[in-house]
Amino acid sequence: MKHSIFLSVLWVAFCTSFAFSQSQTSLDDLVAPETKAVVLGEGYTFCEGPAADSLGNIYFSDGTHDTIHFYPHGQAVQKFVTDSFDANGMMFNPRGELCVCEGAAFQVVAIHPRTKEKRILVDKIEGGRFNEPNDLTFDATGGFYFTDPNYKHRGQETVRKEDVYYVSNTGEVSRVSTVCKQPNGILLTPDDQFLYVADCADQKIYRYKVDGPGLLSDERLWIDLGAHPDGMTLDVHGNLYMGCGPAGVLIYDKEGKRIGVLSKDHGIPYASNCVFGGPNFSILYITAASRFLGIPTKTEGIKSRHFELVP
Repeated sequence: MKHSIFLSVLWVAFCTSFAFSQSQTSLDDLVAPETKAVVLGEGYTFCEGPAADSLGNIYFSDGTHDTIHFYPHGQAVQKFVTDSFDANGMMFNPRGELCVCEGAAFQVVAIHPRTKEKRILVDKIEGGRFNEPNDLTFDATGGFYFTDPNYKHRGQETVRKEDVYYVSNTGEVSRVSTVCKQPNGILLTPDDQFLYVADCADQKIYRYKVDGPGLLSDERLWIDLGAHPDGMTLDVHGNLYMGCGPAGVLIYDKEGKRIGVLSKDHGIPYASNCVFGGPNFSILYITAASRFLGIPTKTEGIKSRHFELVP
């Protein structure tokens, strides 16, 4: 009898442990059925680059108007700055600055969220300019990876192959990936172990193992999407959410298996990019061309890396 009880206890413990170790693989596990996105802002030319601060408030760009907008949770969208030239992908760095790919300005900058003072993080490679910095992701050291395609937002010429670069926390620049035809979204896992790179033109997601800051290995074609991926985000289970234009937000698990899609049926007719935010980081915010959307989920997203704000 005691032996039977002991085995029963072990089985319950095993099942409990197993249940908590499994990633969520059903779309209904992530977003309740019939849930619709809410329009939080509209009237933009083409919004992009959503980034969450430590409180879950969201910043997003409208590069055509050189504008970055700010959405404090539960309040109206307001303008943050109007002088960020061709602002696109954004993310907070460990110093608490909002870092912005200013595409047709050929640079990545950091903006202080209180003073709005701007400093250039990188604007040259091998003595020349970049094509059009598009998206970026920071590691724990303060270094960052960024993509450099050319969508010719302001008619500029392509001056080099469209590749992926790493900028160390001391400002050294290196080319780290050349596989993409047109790299776009880019994202590190929270443990800095893997890097995802979206090839918009070739409709593919590549994954790298990260051996150290700027050191990549084990290049793999991770997902052949059949859609054009743009910006990406992750939830706490390792599920990858990809804005894919008119195809909506495609969701794949950490093994590269498709979970589902958030699209027109969820009030999301278009998705250029997405990020989790809100008080519990459980709202998925989507930049949807002329609209800024939010949809509640049953999961939580990874949080910004930044610590204390620089003075």
